[in-house]
Amino acid sequence: MRWLISLLIVSVLAVALAMAGRYDPGYVVLVYPPWRMEISFISFVLMLVGVIVGGMVLLRLTLLTLNLPSIVREQREQHAAKKRDENFVGGLQAYIEYRYQDTEQALGQWQGDDLRIGIARVLAARAAQDMRAVAQRERHVRDATEHGAELAAQLFEAETLLDLKDAAGALVAIQSAKAIAPQHTALLRLELKARQLMGQWDEVDKLLDALTRSNALEPGPATQLRRITYAENLKRRAEDDRALLEYWKKIPANFKTDAFVARAAARAFLQRGGNDTALDVIEAALNRDWHEDLVSLYGDVRGSSLTRQIEQAEKWLHAQPRDAQLLLTLAHLCSVQELWGKAQSYLEASLAVAPSTEGHLRMAELRTQSGQTGEACQHYQKALALCRAE
Repeated sequence: MRWLISLLIVSVLAVALAMAGRYDPGYVVLVYPPWRMEISFISFVLMLVGVIVGGMVLLRLTLLTLNLPSIVREQREQHAAKKRDENFVGGLQAYIEYRYQDTEQALGQWQGDDLRIGIARVLAARAAQDMRAVAQRERHVRDATEHGAELAAQLFEAETLLDLKDAAGALVAIQSAKAIAPQHTALLRLELKARQLMGQWDEVDKLLDALTRSNALEPGPATQLRRITYAENLKRRAEDDRALLEYWKKIPANFKTDAFVARAAARAFLQRGGNDTALDVIEAALNRDWHEDLVSLYGDVRGSSLTRQIEQAEKWLHAQPRDAQLLLTLAHLCSVQELWGKAQSYLEASLAVAPSTEGHLRMAELRTQSGQTGEACQHYQKALALCRAE
């Protein structure tokens, strides 16, 4: 359509110019002694326009000729850049298609601007790791660091070393990355895992606080990790009474009554001779939620008042009348208190609810003590049969 409009305009101008030349009486005299030339005014105008247009065309051709080397060079550079882009995209496609060998070959040797070289080397390192090519991975990580992708390279290195259970090496990479991005969420998660592997539970506690503030952890896993962290830190402080008490006070109330944390705290206090404190911890946890392992531990603790322990256990028995472990614990406490009749009654009730190796062994001990060796042997045999069945 555009060429048709241009043709119409040119045709109209040609017709107008022809009509003007036909009726225009003007002329132009060109004199260069001894020569003289007369031409019509329209012819002179056309000649002048032709000279100007010809001069412009000649000038353009001259400039084009002079710039031809730079034009060719620019076209070559554009072609090379296009080829590099195609290779880079091809490497990315190979990576997302899990063609790791093609990825490593394409992106491990790719050359271009520094930013994309860094990215290419990190992806090549990941591909090399998936192929278990350690030497290539390390080389690509170094190249990525040198080309401005240090954060991505160190994150990948830390992740790789953690997969290999090399927590110390991972922490070195993590510290290098933290110098660039101290609050990087993924970096903090990797550090959390590394600190766990190294047993640095105080650092785990701090990292959990930071990740919780940024909502970087799901509530369920975060709670579970909190429980483990509190339990481990309680174990580590069992050698120091003051440190143990101070840390216990800092633990939130809802975790103090958690069965897992309470069990660790009770054992830590028992290790320091704090039997009554251990009993308080277990009782608070059992009053919140019932856990048989805590019930068993309760029977092993010797507080300042064994009578109070028995009374507390009997209170629980009203709410848990058919709990075999509670009945076994009561039997054990009564035996220690030398209440042999009650101990035998609780043992019989426990065995009636759920026969157990421990129950038969304790009953055998009671029978032996009372001189009933025949019945004692029967209980030993039953305990052995249950032990073999387990």
